[in-house]
Amino acid sequence: MIVDSSSTKNKGLVENHPSQQHVRAASESPAEAVSRMAGGFAMTQILHTAVQAGIADFMGEKNCTAEEIGQSLHLDVRALNRFLRMMVVLDLLVQVGPETFCLSDAGQLLRSDHPQSMRERIAYIGAVNYPVASAAIHSLRTGETAFEHVFGMPFFDHLAQQPELGRAFNGLMRRAVEARVAGVLGAHDFSNARHIVDLGGGTGALLSAILANTKGSSGTIFDTPTVIAQARRQLAGTASASRVGFVEGDLFSGPYPAGADMYILSNIIHDWNDAQAESILRHCARAMRGNSELLLIEETMPASVLDSPSTVANDYSMLLLTGGLERSRDEYRALLERSGLALSKVTPFAAHSSDHRRRGHWALLHCHAK
Repeated sequence: MIVDSSSTKNKGLVENHPSQQHVRAASESPAEAVSRMAGGFAMTQILHTAVQAGIADFMGEKNCTAEEIGQSLHLDVRALNRFLRMMVVLDLLVQVGPETFCLSDAGQLLRSDHPQSMRERIAYIGAVNYPVASAAIHSLRTGETAFEHVFGMPFFDHLAQQPELGRAFNGLMRRAVEARVAGVLGAHDFSNARHIVDLGGGTGALLSAILANTKGSSGTIFDTPTVIAQARRQLAGTASASRVGFVEGDLFSGPYPAGADMYILSNIIHDWNDAQAESILRHCARAMRGNSELLLIEETMPASVLDSPSTVANDYSMLLLTGGLERSRDEYRALLERSGLALSKVTPFAAHSSDHRRRGHWALLHCHAK
């Protein structure tokens, strides 16, 4: 998915916000835990600097000296040697000789070619989340986004002007969708939907997975021209390519393709404040026919914070980044009612994650026109 004001998935300024028992290890005192958290900024920027410099990609599987790395990457060798020592402290490198280093297992994840690469995530966090988090007080004082205060423009406008950062973000978002696909497919039978429109569908990760699990259904990705161009490239040659159509447009302008059996908004509505979300939902209501269904795929805010710390963290992200929010089921019901839609059913599902704290409070919200 290309970064765009009409097409975004889960941004996650704070990737998770663990409960107290996870924040503080049993062996830590409260003072030690707070001290460790206070120093977290340094670790974020060491990771970001290593990615910016391309250190892990250069080292690969080799043992390297600071001089070899510095000469190849045009870095100051003396400063680099000090930086590499700090990477050893953080278990990103292993010191194999007085001035020789290799990547640790953790450091390997900084490589762009690693199958579990975290390079894009680190690049995004360092360039976007870090400076925005430092301006959180602006949001607390004004209710406005810290992002626009820092960068002078809305979130999506800025990322659209930064192609490299946009690509990193898009990669993250596609993987986030892929992590939810199994849960979505397990929670709902899409076989009765002959035509599905994925609104703000990005490069088609969700729609192509749905079509791969249905027979005879077709789909349409509705997104901006830049996004559609990438979606065409992404889906070319795939099994579902012949069953996917593309329509260029904007979520706030419409009109949406009319008369489909199902419309999907996957992790879109949470990006926007109530007025903006209502605008999108009203366009949906106008496009739907009598028996059409709108499926919202969203996290729902739990009654108790510790029931889903990651949902609370994502809500905080929306406060700082876009001005959106994670809503409770009742808040979604009221939002839909004001938009000419009715919430008929809520189906919880689990997003795949090896860390239970990051699975979120996900649900399918089934909606129909009133």
